[in-house]
Amino acid sequence: MNKLFTILLLIAGWVIFAGMAKAPESEIPKPGINFTATVIDDQSISTKCTFVSWEGQLFFLGVRGKGTVSIPFEKVKKVVFIGDATGGNKDAQVTLRNGEVVAVTFDNESRFYGTTTFGTYKIAAKNIKEIIFE
Repeated sequence: MNKLFTILLLIAGWVIFAGMAKAPESEIPKPGINFTATVIDDQSISTKCTFVSWEGQLFFLGVRGKGTVSIPFEKVKKVVFIGDATGGNKDAQVTLRNGEVVAVTFDNESRFYGTTTFGTYKIAAKNIKEIIFE
């Protein structure tokens, strides 16, 4: 009887502590507005995403010269990342819907998030080749 009680106690303890585990990494920020974009990574693999965000926001935040810029998604046609990531940064050219091209530098570890037909999507700036908005 003592063994049975001990086993039941261990099972109950495991169930309680298993419920306290960290949420799965598949959870991504889901913005209130649905922007759709196709991401092409540095292996030339295209992934179409909905509900996209940059670090959970609906704008790109980067550096231009000595200043910081934020470019709202509604103004962006595409972002082309140039060269290799160096010094913790990745350079890009942001093409706006009006045709203007803006040079911006992003932190290597900045993340682009989205939802796909097969699950969630997360990629670091250092691994992105291009982002094309619909």
